[in-house]
Amino acid sequence: MSSKLVLVLAKTIQVLKNSTIYADNYFTSIQLVEFLRDKYQCRYVGTARPNRIGNPPLMSKKEMVKKSTPRGTLDYVSCNGVFAMCWKDNKQVTVLSSDAGVEPLSTAKRWNKDTRKKVEIQCPAVIKEYNGKMGGIDKSDMLTHLYKTPMKSRRWYIRLYSYIIDLCTSNAWVLYKRDAIALLEKPMPLKDFQLKISTFARTYKNRPTRMLRNTPEPFVLLRKGQRTSRPSDNLRYDYSKFHCPEFVNQRMTCKFCSTKDDIHRSRLICNVCKVALCLNDSRNCFQDFHAAPLPHRPLRPHRTQRPLHQ
Repeated sequence: MSSKLVLVLAKTIQVLKNSTIYADNYFTSIQLVEFLRDKYQCRYVGTARPNRIGNPPLMSKKEMVKKSTPRGTLDYVSCNGVFAMCWKDNKQVTVLSSDAGVEPLSTAKRWNKDTRKKVEIQCPAVIKEYNGKMGGIDKSDMLTHLYKTPMKSRRWYIRLYSYIIDLCTSNAWVLYKRDAIALLEKPMPLKDFQLKISTFARTYKNRPTRMLRNTPEPFVLLRKGQRTSRPSDNLRYDYSKFHCPEFVNQRMTCKFCSTKDDIHRSRLICNVCKVALCLNDSRNCFQDFHAAPLPHRPLRPHRTQRPLHQ
């Protein structure tokens, strides 16, 4: 079944000839590599399970996992254009390839528990090429499974739906992190990013379809003990809307200056953000609440002056 999935997806490639497919050990087998090479002239690189490589004369797993066998040890064999190799990293890695081989050998840094520092071990070219092409897939799987959506169900499409949500969220966080670094800002962690999306989705309210443009929504008085939701930053700093104070009869807690020990109440709310803000002779929370923060830029280190020679 795993080989059929690769063949079905391979037919969607426009120019399959002289292309290279990369996959993990769930899909790789010696029969699949030979079939793609003979019928479509397509190259293949992937990790494989020891029982799917056709019993080549390689080092056994018992010999590989011995402490006397140093990390970076490799053993390989090639036949009819198909290359099989086992390489010792943290564990034994088995690779099947019809594209790359061992040379040119390079080095990779790995953590050594005995010396408590990183050491260099030899790394074949096929491992470098595989990590370069499959690194994004492994990272995406890691980010998706860090904070999974707690949605358990016997129906398979519910699990697929929750996985799609997690995948879209992690991809959006990667794009946000790239843009934040380009703007010299400190990006928020993935957990806080997901919490912001959840907060926005829970507090978002659909507007009527026949509402005119830039028409403020009517404010609904809250019940006793009910709290107002804090608006999103996009709405809070949106200067295209007319943020204007509006008087209400009910006194509510100011969303800007109030703390747990020091509570200030006001009868003025923002007609766009729908939160209460102080506006009097001693405090102007309305202006401070809508003032956008300045972008954070790292301070440049001062250059030390060299002493003048006498």
